[in-house]
Amino acid sequence: MSRDATLPPTRAAVLDEIVRSAATAFGEVGYRTATLEAIAERAGLSKVTLYRYVSSKEELLSLVVERIIDTFQQGLRRIVAERRPADATLRRIVHYQVELLAEHLPFLTVFFSEESGLPAPMAARATRAKREYDETIERVVREGVEAGLLRDLPPRLVVFGLLGMCNWLHKWYRRDGRRSPGEIADVFVSLLERGYLAEPAPSPDTGEALARLDRRLARVEAALAPARRQTPARASRTARSRNR
Repeated sequence: MSRDATLPPTRAAVLDEIVRSAATAFGEVGYRTATLEAIAERAGLSKVTLYRYVSSKEELLSLVVERIIDTFQQGLRRIVAERRPADATLRRIVHYQVELLAEHLPFLTVFFSEESGLPAPMAARATRAKREYDETIERVVREGVEAGLLRDLPPRLVVFGLLGMCNWLHKWYRRDGRRSPGEIADVFVSLLERGYLAEPAPSPDTGEALARLDRRLARVEAALAPARRQTPARASRTARSRNR
């Protein structure tokens, strides 16, 4: 449980604003460059008030990372609990991953770029959380392979590819860009499911060959038509001669 979940509503709201301000500051100028004074000003607080909620910049970094870990884990659990077919679950995971990254971009920038600066206990928790997250998606991939819905590829490599594609958004995504998070997720899903090769269109030679074959079949059917009309009459005469 995150720390602000145990606080009274007003204090929880203030701490939430502090953590958001810290994530933005860390994401913009880096953890080492950001100052508590700048974070307090961004949150609309004095530095003295800020110290009533956190004791150090290191603690703030831990709170930022803790927030994003909790958010990602809760969302993934909800998706997996829906018990959809594996292919549908993976589509939901890609959309969730992309849309959450876009919504919490400052948090994710900090999570991926400042992990080495975490205190040992939080670093261990982050490592454990990432492993559990990967393993959860890996189980979905295995289920899909066993059900015949997915190709028989190494599940761990599939997960690394899927998450790597999504997580790299923190390097290039901009909220004022041309594509919405949903559109980006659709492209990623299409790339994962169908690859990047275009489906080959029939060549002109192939089309002409099929047309010639159709014409030949039509001529054969026309030639056989009289024989088909005579066959019932012959069968009737044969039957009458046998009954005499």
